[in-house]
Amino acid sequence: MWSPVVVCKRTLMVGEETMDAAELIGYLSPTKPRRLRVIENILIGKRTVSTLYWGMRYHQLAWLGYDKQLTRQTMDGHVERLVHDGLLSVTDTNAVLTKKGAERQQVLRQTRYQPKALPVRLTVDLDTFWQRFLLATQVVSEQSYQTRKYYPLQVAWPVKQMIKKWYQQFYSADLSAEFNAVLTRFLKQLAVREATFFSRLLVGHDRPGETLLQLAQQNGLSSSEAHLMLTDLACQFVHFLRAQSDSSVKALLAGLSRQPISESALNTLNRFQAGQALEEIGHQRRLKVSTVKEHLLEAAIMLPVDQFPYEKLLTPQLQNELSDQFATQNLDDWQFNQLSNTQVAFWQFRLFEILRSKQTDDQQ
Repeated sequence: MWSPVVVCKRTLMVGEETMDAAELIGYLSPTKPRRLRVIENILIGKRTVSTLYWGMRYHQLAWLGYDKQLTRQTMDGHVERLVHDGLLSVTDTNAVLTKKGAERQQVLRQTRYQPKALPVRLTVDLDTFWQRFLLATQVVSEQSYQTRKYYPLQVAWPVKQMIKKWYQQFYSADLSAEFNAVLTRFLKQLAVREATFFSRLLVGHDRPGETLLQLAQQNGLSSSEAHLMLTDLACQFVHFLRAQSDSSVKALLAGLSRQPISESALNTLNRFQAGQALEEIGHQRRLKVSTVKEHLLEAAIMLPVDQFPYEKLLTPQLQNELSDQFATQNLDDWQFNQLSNTQVAFWQFRLFEILRSKQTDDQQ
């Protein structure tokens, strides 16, 4: 079907450092101090309950693991620059935007690319999909010109094998027309700049495709912003394909769906849903009961309210009691040591905070 020679590789570069100072401004608030270590841990993908909880409160869980190679040195360097420029005030490791920083944030929200579908990246292996899609686009383009020998994109071996099987399954005289129709429908939904950006990354017959660096320079974008645009456009495309009827292009998503929670947390949740007690789960999985509880808290944070059994862990009476006690306080000001009921465990208190946070967000 094609020559075995490979010449280039195009992925989403998830493992590369991408954050710049302007991006950091977007993670901060002008009204409430935010923990810099939480933001850092979210970006590198650290899944402690504390990190996930505050990431939820900051509305930043979509960024989980977005910049896995981010270093403390890079992070602190951006913080120092923002402080020096009068955009940020830091006390210990808590940061809040100054008035000047808030003004800068508003300008950036109007001028810098703002993602629209980033949470999708938590539910799909985005890098593998993007490799599949780029190679499939090249293969279909060459097929339409009846070209049998060409230099394919360099992709992971499993991706190359999958595309070979995919091509054999969907090969027909209409494959190119179907592929083009799906892609055209997607591009028409985008703004002109984003549609052009997306299409120029694609490789086809006598078309090498442009690199992310080239597109960043052409569009006056930083490498951080260009990377974000690519990632979000790929997320938008996945969301678009999921809503389509079965097609050759949608088939590129086969086997790539994933849960937003860790496999271990999912295992614990499934066992609990099946009726096992926390102690039994811990014994069978050789885990501390405290770890089992942390798994459930992770699941509660990462899943929609209707996908987690709050009612099995928080009785209506306990929920009413906690609601009454904190009725006049902002959620972020709640303190465990304020509880009058000393029988409530901290993990139950945290679970109720998670539930109330999600219920409040749904009402806004």
